Amino acid sequence: MILRGSRQVGKTTLVDFFSKEFTTYLYLNLEKNPSASNLFEKEQEIEDLLADIFLFSNKGKKPGKTLLFIDEIQNSKTAIMKLRYFYEAKIPELYVIAAGSLLETMLNKKVLFPVGRVEYMAVRPCVFNEFLLATGETQLEKALLNCHIPDTLHIKTMNLFNTFTVIGGMPEVMADYAENKDFVGLNAIYESLLTSFRDDIEKYCSMIIRSFLLK
Repeated sequence: MILRGSRQVGKTTLVDFFSKEFTTYLYLNLEKNPSASNLFEKEQEIEDLLADIFLFSNKGKKPGKTLLFIDEIQNSKTAIMKLRYFYEAKIPELYVIAAGSLLETMLNKKVLFPVGRVEYMAVRPCVFNEFLLATGETQLEKALLNCHIPDTLHIKTMNLFNTFTVIGGMPEVMADYAENKDFVGLNAIYESLLTSFRDDIEKYCSMIIRSFLLK
C-alpha cells in the first residue's frame, strides 16, 4: 500500500498505531536517514533485501506478522520500483506500506510505479467531525452524522464550525487547540508547518526545473 498526502497530515502516526498489530515493525525513513536508500540499490533477491532491512533496523526475525514501513519513499525511485517485487514474492507474513508526501515530483524522473501491484490511499487533513471528536463533542458528532442537529444546538454547532475553519484541520494544530484552547499558542506550529512547506518548494521545484532543463 502507498499512502499519499501532504506533510504533517498524520501518515506516519497512522502507521505507527497500525504497527501495534504486528509482531515486528521495520521502519525506514528515506529522508531522515538517506543511507537507508542504499538498501534498494543492490540487485538481489527480495528475501536477501528483506534480510538486509532486518539487519539495518537492528531487528531479529520472529515468528508472526512483519510490517515494513518505507517513509518518504519519493526520495528513492529504486525503492518505488521495487515495491512490486515485495508483492510478487508472496511472503504471507510480510506486509509493506510506503508513504510519500511529494510523489508527484517523481513523474518527471521516468519512474515506473507498480500499477496493479499496490493499493493507494490518500491521507488528508482532518474534517469537522474529527474536530468535534478531538474536542470532546462526541454526542454532537453523532448527531451531525445522523444529520439531526436540534435547533437549540445550532448556534453552538456553528460556533464550533467557525473555530474549525479558523484553525484548520492539520492534526498537530487541532490536537494542541483541543488541549489548550489557545489560538495564540498555535502560531509556533503554523510557522513550523510553513517552514517545512517552503523547504519542500525550494528543494523539489529546483529538482523539477533542473530535470526540465536537461531534457
